Amino acid sequence: MLDLDFAFFKLNNDEKQGLFYRKYFLNRLGPVFFSPRVEKLIQLNDLNFTGCQISMPLGAGNMELIEPEKQKTMLKRSTEIVQSYQLPSMAVDRRLKQQLLKLSIGFPLVFGDNFIKALAAAITVRILSRREIKRIIMVGEVEDYAEFISGISLCGIPLSIQTMFPAQYEVMTYRLLYEQGYAVSTSLLNPHSWEPGDLVFVFDPLREGLAVAFPRACCIQLTDNVCGLAPELEAKLSRNALASSLYNLAPIMETCMLREAGILSPGGEQIRANEANGSEGNIFLTLQQVGDELGLWDLFLDKAI
Repeated sequence: MLDLDFAFFKLNNDEKQGLFYRKYFLNRLGPVFFSPRVEKLIQLNDLNFTGCQISMPLGAGNMELIEPEKQKTMLKRSTEIVQSYQLPSMAVDRRLKQQLLKLSIGFPLVFGDNFIKALAAAITVRILSRREIKRIIMVGEVEDYAEFISGISLCGIPLSIQTMFPAQYEVMTYRLLYEQGYAVSTSLLNPHSWEPGDLVFVFDPLREGLAVAFPRACCIQLTDNVCGLAPELEAKLSRNALASSLYNLAPIMETCMLREAGILSPGGEQIRANEANGSEGNIFLTLQQVGDELGLWDLFLDKAI
């Protein structure tokens, strides 16, 4: 049995076309002819991580045509492969998150949200050590947003949530400001107000062009399609015929880091569980520390900044 650090699940980027891939045939034959399989090994030598790619030869649209219970059965077969390698979780292409979470299979699927938050926190620390930052601006949100904002606010820099719908964050910012004492505000998205000394994180895929259109601020794009953040690691994915975008890289990195932290490990060992302060939303702070210990952020930060 191979000793693996992670397993990564993906579907085809392109939809399968033809009579055989219509709903009627997929519902009857999909679970038989398109069962998941281990396609290849993935070597990330820079970090001494080895994993496998588990694939189903269908596109996301093809999968949507299959009845939910049959989709669930096919996904469970993937997790059975993962468990046969004694792995406690499965990394999954971030673009499949909404589709697969609806199936509720009862096995940990890792989509990379905590890795993205940990990377943002590490970038913040690195930039603050190099230059004066007057304000941190968030465009778009990530999972467990309130906890993430609280964690970033520990650096003591005023933080602004900018969005086209600021009212939806008023309750959260009120609590962070008046109950927890963090300098957090919300306002209408206004890139023209960004100035030198602003650190902007863009999580909203609809706002990806802002980093180029408004270069006065230090603008970091952490959307699913971004690439070029860690060229050495991304080159390893490319050599394995995987897109080097964050939608692949983030879940793989998070799965490996969770094991290093002991948060998800064979047998349920919880080595650093208490470091997450009792909250799922604060796991990213533990992963930030793990990244420091592994030297992982050195592969990312200079390129990201």
